[in-house]
Amino acid sequence: MVIQRWQSVFLLLASIMMGIFPFLPLASQGDVNFCPLDNVVYMTLNILIAVLSFVSIFLFKNLARQKMVVKVNAFLMVVSGIVGAILMYVKMSQMQVLWAGSPLLLICSFLLTLMALRRINHDDKLLKAADRIR
Repeated sequence: MVIQRWQSVFLLLASIMMGIFPFLPLASQGDVNFCPLDNVVYMTLNILIAVLSFVSIFLFKNLARQKMVVKVNAFLMVVSGIVGAILMYVKMSQMQVLWAGSPLLLICSFLLTLMALRRINHDDKLLKAADRIR
């Protein structure tokens, strides 16, 4: 099997990163770790993002639907970042926090999703141009 579309590669990488993200600690302070597994709603949101990224790979036959799912997914990633920051502020407000590397997974996944959206828009323009020529 050969993946021939760049947006599929970007979305696959984003789904892998978001699949790993809920299981890694975001920050720590001494013996206290803040992990998305500590909060069921936050963990569910991040797993939903990973599933949406993976499902959107297979929506290539309907570019409008794929574009909508990817936009919703990017919005949910922003919401995940904001909710994670709020939860960390509440849990570790008076402590000195040591950041782990897992927030970079969220940021990289968001950037890969934006790159996939750009490639989807590029394909959409190519198909519209080809339809005009016929």
